[in-house]
Amino acid sequence: MTRSSHPRTSGVDDFTGRGDLSEMLEFAERLAREVGRQARRAALDPADATMKAHAADWVTPIDVESEARIRHAITSRYPYHAIIGEELSPHGDADASPLVWHIDPIDGTTNFVFGLGNVSVSIGAVDDVGPAIGAVHDIYRDETVSAARGLGVRVNGELARIPTHTATLAGQVLLTEWSGGYHRWAGFDQFLDWTTSSQVTVRIIGSCALALAHAGLGRAAATILPARHNSWDLAAGIVIASEGRYRLMGVDGDTRGLPSTGLLVAAPAVADEMWAAWRRSVADSAGR
Repeated sequence: MTRSSHPRTSGVDDFTGRGDLSEMLEFAERLAREVGRQARRAALDPADATMKAHAADWVTPIDVESEARIRHAITSRYPYHAIIGEELSPHGDADASPLVWHIDPIDGTTNFVFGLGNVSVSIGAVDDVGPAIGAVHDIYRDETVSAARGLGVRVNGELARIPTHTATLAGQVLLTEWSGGYHRWAGFDQFLDWTTSSQVTVRIIGSCALALAHAGLGRAAATILPARHNSWDLAAGIVIASEGRYRLMGVDGDTRGLPSTGLLVAAPAVADEMWAAWRRSVADSAGR
């Protein structure tokens, strides 16, 4: 079945218009908020957490339960949409579906296990054009940051007031994340040398979704995620950063979609400088 041949019911699956994106944005906001609040109230026993690929790759029963709740809500409301999530097998045909949801039920699981904060529920959706909807709920701040393509950035359902983008680097905040939980990404040391010389403060908070959402709200001059990441790490945050008028760049320059080999979102006036520093750092680390 092709994307165009899906049966539709009362316009529920017709996401081509701004009104439909608005309706699905509200759905994603409510869902991320509800699941996030349930996760915070849950009595997590750290002894129930287990490791997946390696010792820094945690999963808890709440991760799985949260994803199951999100999937049930999506399939009940949008039965012809596909779902890709971190913990459970894909649902539906992502190539034929009119829209694909990308779910990270607990982004920042290591933080969650150890009670460190900076934990989110991330729900994004991608259509034929690209990332279309994103909702990221910070479960400890009880704050939902969201956006839909063309509709701006919202905080707790209200249009956000985003400060004027910075035109300089000195004194600004840059967010990044480790590669694979604890590895330095290629060029990491060289890039930190550049941030130090440029008087840029670097923070690693442990949640890709939150790092992108904070940038979209103007809380950071940029977020750089140069390592390989999964679609559920990026989908929601990319929409928020884009609607926050941040420039999206991959290792080869401006990008769209869900780049798997690295992403920089940056205030437009500093994006080229940061991207050039990223490229130099990668080259220097390779000895070129």
